[in-house]
Amino acid sequence: MTERTLMHITPLPADHTPEHARELLLPFLLQCINWSHSSPELDGSVIDADDQLAAYIDGWGRDGDIAVIAWDDDDQPVGAAWCRLLSDPPGYGWVADDIPEVSIAVAPDFQAKGAGRQLLHTLCRLAAVSGHPALSLSVSDGNMSKHLYTQLGFSDIGRSGDSDVMLKRL
Repeated sequence: MTERTLMHITPLPADHTPEHARELLLPFLLQCINWSHSSPELDGSVIDADDQLAAYIDGWGRDGDIAVIAWDDDDQPVGAAWCRLLSDPPGYGWVADDIPEVSIAVAPDFQAKGAGRQLLHTLCRLAAVSGHPALSLSVSDGNMSKHLYTQLGFSDIGRSGDSDVMLKRL
């Protein structure tokens, strides 16, 4: 049986400034783009130089933005899942202007312990209550997280480069 680590999940409060939200989400966005250990690790300058990547976190607090954070027992963030409407520029897993795209990452010490499942399940519930019809995401070939997405009801609907675009109807 996999050892569970103490943690709790909370929504990102609406009163967070866009700058504070960016500071909180940036390390997890970096994990999203640095998921493969066989590729050179990229730093925050890559996000700053790429409007498509920056769109996942910049200007946080727009209509449709939802985020949940996993905290360890020392109140340190150990994971995040968030969704937002991305159309200009569209995200890597863009499906339609009214379907938010999901980003999710969990700190290495907390992976394979249920944190990602809890984060994504909570995010899906909040998105449904908020009236979103579906959620989409992009998962690169070889990323083992695809198994979790499939278990939680995401289905392949297309390709974007070397990634599958997946959709979950809410």
